[in-house]
Amino acid sequence: MSHRAYLYNINTPSIAENADKIMMEWGYEMPLMLQPLLVKGGFISGNNYNNHVESNDSGLYFESKPGIENLKRFYKFLEGQPGLITEIEKFKDARDKLFNYLDKLTGRYFHLDIWDVLNMEDTPHAEQARLWLANIAHNNQIITKAMDAGDISLLNYKDLNDVSPSFTSFPELLNYEGYDYGWSCIWVSFEEDLPYEIFEENKLWGLKDKDGRVLLNAQFDEFYSFGPQGLAVVSKNGKYGYVDTAGSMAIPLIWEDAYDFEYSGVAVATLQKKSGLINTKGNQITEFVYDEIETIGNGSCFNAKKETFWGVIDASGRAVIDFEHTEVIDAGYGFYYTKISGQKNQKIYNEFFKFLGEFPVDSIENLDNGLLLIKPHKGLNSSLLYKRDGSLLDSGFEKINRQTNFNDLLVIRKDKKHGAISRKNENYVLPCLYDAILDIRARVNDGISDIALIHLGEKKGIYDGNPNQPSWLIPLDNYQQILWLHETVFTLQKKQMWSIANAENNEFSDFEFDLVVQKPNEDGFAYAFKADDVYSVSETGITPTPKSAALEHAGEDYAYYFEFESRKRLLAYGKGLSRNDGQITHELLSAHELCIKAIAAYNAKDYAKSICYDTIASEKGYALSMNNLAHLYYNIEGFLDDDKAFYWYHKSALSGNENAMNGLGMCYKHGVGTPVDVEKALFWLNKAAEMQLAIANNNLGDLYSEDLLLPSNNDKALQYYQAAADLGEPRNNWLGYLYDLKGEYEKALKYYQLGDDEGIDVSAYNLGIFYLNGLGSSKNVMKAIESFTRSLDRGYQQAHIDLALIYQNETGFKDKHKVQQHIDAAKAAGLEIPEDLVVKKKGWFDF
Repeated sequence: MSHRAYLYNINTPSIAENADKIMMEWGYEMPLMLQPLLVKGGFISGNNYNNHVESNDSGLYFESKPGIENLKRFYKFLEGQPGLITEIEKFKDARDKLFNYLDKLTGRYFHLDIWDVLNMEDTPHAEQARLWLANIAHNNQIITKAMDAGDISLLNYKDLNDVSPSFTSFPELLNYEGYDYGWSCIWVSFEEDLPYEIFEENKLWGLKDKDGRVLLNAQFDEFYSFGPQGLAVVSKNGKYGYVDTAGSMAIPLIWEDAYDFEYSGVAVATLQKKSGLINTKGNQITEFVYDEIETIGNGSCFNAKKETFWGVIDASGRAVIDFEHTEVIDAGYGFYYTKISGQKNQKIYNEFFKFLGEFPVDSIENLDNGLLLIKPHKGLNSSLLYKRDGSLLDSGFEKINRQTNFNDLLVIRKDKKHGAISRKNENYVLPCLYDAILDIRARVNDGISDIALIHLGEKKGIYDGNPNQPSWLIPLDNYQQILWLHETVFTLQKKQMWSIANAENNEFSDFEFDLVVQKPNEDGFAYAFKADDVYSVSETGITPTPKSAALEHAGEDYAYYFEFESRKRLLAYGKGLSRNDGQITHELLSAHELCIKAIAAYNAKDYAKSICYDTIASEKGYALSMNNLAHLYYNIEGFLDDDKAFYWYHKSALSGNENAMNGLGMCYKHGVGTPVDVEKALFWLNKAAEMQLAIANNNLGDLYSEDLLLPSNNDKALQYYQAAADLGEPRNNWLGYLYDLKGEYEKALKYYQLGDDEGIDVSAYNLGIFYLNGLGSSKNVMKAIESFTRSLDRGYQQAHIDLALIYQNETGFKDKHKVQQHIDAAKAAGLEIPEDLVVKKKGWFDF
């Protein structure tokens, strides 16, 4: 069938405007490669163009700007997946053309017009449109999840809704030559790259070539676009003619009016107030006797009015519908119709101009190959199916199966049983006797076939509905399942065991395999499993699979293709292990899944299991697991291993993990698994800091403040500590101390207060010093006492000396008893008591 889906870029929903741009004309579905465009703001409103019937006018609309950004992200994601794209240069070329095309769009919305497709079902269009909206949203959720995780295996084709049945995996669709990596889905007008230019000068029109050379001077009052025959209508002084793209006057200016040539090579012209048809040489095809002529459909035939009656003439001028109608004849999809005065029904003609009867237009459906379906409506309780010659092929059936995509077969349900019609031959090839006739998506010679799976009671079989030679490939028998493998090769199941059947050669293996699956079509097209052994199925036979091939297909690069159980058995076979070996299961998990399991085990303090999972993931190249593994070897008692910590930090850092860069820098600082090397420590810590890692900035601050590996540099230390604070991980007491040294007391007070809020004893002590001496704020002895007291509560004994001095010297707070109390406590803490309890200089800090 040729029902189409259309995508437009528009500004105003439900209102056609000149600025609207058609982007896509596609069959049956919205191409998956373009679905990321339809990611935001989905809603339903009337179509801009296909709005024939108000009750069935349900278009889909999405915001264009976020859609374009999302599609670009999608293509960037695809480009970054190793081994996914088979022809990378073609992909990049298609990507660039697509991005350039999208960047030129100006409309606010994408409008998906699926009226033709929705018209295939009896369900109301609004209900179907809601389902389309939900399916597109579902698919975009899967695509977004894969992009967020950076993992193409999450884009499982089987999980997607309403996508092309011609493919079994996303990589297969992506690399299909006919899609050109999505670019062939875009409709590009031939006018967008024309070898000529129609130009205006002094309100007259002329023609230039693509280099700007004048072919026709500006002389015409009107100059219309060139049509498919390479001719354009021009007018001058009220007369019309045609010019060609070389600038020649192809047909003289003799007509009172003229219209574009159609694909049929025929145009309508007017002479002496009567219309007729002319050819590309200007010769008259018909007499000029018609009052009006209008093009119908694709231009192969024309509405013509003669003496108040309408009829239809073809491109040769022959009357194909008689002149007996009072209304014009309109074109539907594969049929023609004209109104009957006072009736809802209209006269219906098929595309071969055979009169079928009087029916409502919305009950007509073109099934291709000239077959027309008349659906039930008022006055008709069951469907009618008409042949090309206008005769009735069948009636009284319940429905047509819309879930199939056969090349020729049309599946009919009648009296709750199914049969099949050959559209080409216009007859039943399978009577309506079967419980089900299913499309198993079998492809023969790289094309869609008519191979069907037939159910009858407990029996199943395979029928080939090829209209040139229909036949049973596998007769009905008590099979549990039948699956297509390749061309006319199938796998059959009985009693839970599988056989390989080459129907063309009539070769059937024993039922000896416990699993059969399709494989990439290299050195065979299927794997057959028998216990722990694996065999390759090809057109030449069934042979043991090379272990190297099994290991390759068990890898993550093929996780999109094979189910988990198949990969497990391939891996076990490739390694010479039992398929039930537990280690095999772990190795098959994706690196991301293994990392998640490792984190859960780490949080449960099952460090041995965490190491197991992270080691497998690290060997798969997963940088996060490498870092987590190094962290465990660096920090966890009972598992400390300096060499392994350094090894995995180094590998992870080289893979771009910023936390590992920080860890590697600390290894070089402390000599963990490597000699101390301050230059390398600085290099890796700075790399991590450049990636906005707060702890790396703090570690750099430590290097410049410790006066160990580097000379002390308080300005650089402050720079890094402040950068860490800006990233949300402040070392508040150090910041207070360094701002204090610079004399920036208000900033120092702020960070001492934050440190005090965190419960840092020395921050509370320094805060007391500031309040006592009026630094960064006015002097406040009470706040000083409270701060010193908090410092004492946290174990900072030096505060006893300062409190004793306050109670000895500060007016309004003198208390000899408290002075002695704090002196005694200070002595007990082993502190040296000054003879006169003179306050030590500001700046005592204990780090």
